[in-house]
Amino acid sequence: MRAVNVATLKAKLSEYLRAAKTGESIRILDRRHEIALLSSVSVPEGVRLAQTWVKQGIAEWHGGKPHVKLLKPRKGPAMIADAVLEDRG
Repeated sequence: MRAVNVATLKAKLSEYLRAAKTGESIRILDRRHEIALLSSVSVPEGVRLAQTWVKQGIAEWHGGKPHVKLLKPRKGPAMIADAVLEDRG
């Protein structure tokens, strides 16, 4: 956990907000005494999962229920039956 004084926090606020957004906690000091803790807001697991799917391109989400993108069938000579047999080993 990083510690930063108020003057430095004010000068580099964007940097510290980005760090907090990624999950890092930052202690804020005033004359070497801890006065506050800067950290990210707790996000519900369902929201975190939806955000992960969007980043991976699996789903689209604009709030509400995520819309899962359908997987495109394989192109080329491989047939669905071949894919099933391949998965079964």
